[in-house]
Amino acid sequence: MKKTRLLIALLVMLVAASGYAQDSYRQAVKDYLTVMDSYEKSRSIIPTVSKLFVGDDQVDVDQLTKRYLDERFEDDITDSFMNVLMERNMSEAEIKEVTSMFSMTEGKNYLVHQQEWMTDFLTNLMMSMMSMYGDPDEDEVIDDDKAPEMVLQAVTPNADIDAAYAARFNEVLMESDFGKNVMAGMMERMNEVSDSTYEQQEYKRFQKEWMTTNVPTILLNSAYGNLTLEDLDFAAKCYANEAYRKLESVDNAGEKDKSQMVNFVVKYTDWMKEQGAKVSDDPTVAMEFMNTLLGLDMDNINNEPKKPWYDFDLGE
Repeated sequence: MKKTRLLIALLVMLVAASGYAQDSYRQAVKDYLTVMDSYEKSRSIIPTVSKLFVGDDQVDVDQLTKRYLDERFEDDITDSFMNVLMERNMSEAEIKEVTSMFSMTEGKNYLVHQQEWMTDFLTNLMMSMMSMYGDPDEDEVIDDDKAPEMVLQAVTPNADIDAAYAARFNEVLMESDFGKNVMAGMMERMNEVSDSTYEQQEYKRFQKEWMTTNVPTILLNSAYGNLTLEDLDFAAKCYANEAYRKLESVDNAGEKDKSQMVNFVVKYTDWMKEQGAKVSDDPTVAMEFMNTLLGLDMDNINNEPKKPWYDFDLGE
């Protein structure tokens, strides 16, 4: 009898310890997401997604969305990221180590400056890509199936950038996993576009050549004035940290992990439907939404979807 009671007591202790460990790990994930401002960034997506729902006399979409944000939003984000970290054996201590780094003043400054850098990079990239194409004559008839005249217009480094800054930037960022992931991601997206005709193949070849040559320069030009030398020193410290590199590998892993945001949006839409909200079956709204969410090339889709947008498998 005493042995039975002892066994039960041990089992209770093990269950309690397991629950505490799970709660502790979850809190570490929440602290990390808070420091990285992930909750606020994800929250900003919801108003756009909510426009896909249509209300009626029984359902107020805005009120339902507010309820979701108050009751479920943070848990859904935490669960999604936590599951990925656990699958990739990211320990609680490693999560806390990275959180601690970005909780410091230099880490907070880096996150702000990094966002400003990426905003300028995307703007400068789009502006620079427009210079790839030659201007056709006014009387020229443009064949949509033919690639436009293309001229390799090189992007020149900002003359104000001194050699020491450029060297440090290239050493810390372009020669790190960050730079490799940026280029690999762009090339991967290019390969997803169909190229059945010779003109399309030439178009893709040209774009890859242009990006390989010019994206590093655009990144450098965009960084100057946003990332300080102190920021570069902090970035170097991050990439020298094993826990940070491991977490970065999670963020830049395969499509399953990249779909975290998609999974979160699906959870929101499922919850809204459970509350009685009706989704729009307007194909224009659906296409614009998917283009924004997934970065799809909608110009290559000639037909309207054969089923409502909400029946598409967004996870794929």
